[in-house]
Amino acid sequence: MSKGEELRFLGHLDMLRTMERAVIRSGIPIAFSEGFNPHMKIAFDAALGVGVTADPLYLEMKLEKDFLPEKVSALLTPQLPQGIMLHEIKEVGLDRGKLVTFLNEDVYEMEGPVDGGKDILQTEKNIAEFNALDSFIYERVTPKRVRQMDVKPMIIQPMRVKIQGNRAYLKFSLARSQSGSVQPKDIWKILAEFFNMPWIPDAFICSRTGTYYYNGIRRITPFSEDIFF
Repeated sequence: MSKGEELRFLGHLDMLRTMERAVIRSGIPIAFSEGFNPHMKIAFDAALGVGVTADPLYLEMKLEKDFLPEKVSALLTPQLPQGIMLHEIKEVGLDRGKLVTFLNEDVYEMEGPVDGGKDILQTEKNIAEFNALDSFIYERVTPKRVRQMDVKPMIIQPMRVKIQGNRAYLKFSLARSQSGSVQPKDIWKILAEFFNMPWIPDAFICSRTGTYYYNGIRRITPFSEDIFF
């Protein structure tokens, strides 16, 4: 499925509630957890940040009984709001692991206005300088704490950047980590503030354009034929 422009600024919890309401309206026999506060067994592959679109965005659901994927699609699609598009459904066994433990790489594309006060001609040199580093310690400040992290091990492929007219474009991939990952907005800000990239640190739009299991040789999606999660 995908989260489009219409829902760019919908947060993760609101996105989850939107899907839950669509599932209820569809009549799909969704499974619920047990206990005093049962909830639907439905989950996205990750919590997208506010302002981030995604194509693809993976969702896993557990049903109370066997249901053909084609029937799930036929019932659910009419209930989805504008901005959510269902592309494909795949049935997997209950012995398969969860998506969140399978996927380990996200690909992002960002763009924003060029800062006219910076030297555009140095763009390739500056991004090459960042790509060549073995380590870069970034201090991330949140309302709860200040945390230092080395962002370079989280970046899987060398970053690519281009300038077209008055717009700057950046493409990169980030590794997922159980201990927390750097956010795309942090990367955009780091490059602007520490490597003189020609864009405004807080002016951008961001899209997740790929999500994979990467074993160092090839990338596998949850819909690959040889999936093993």
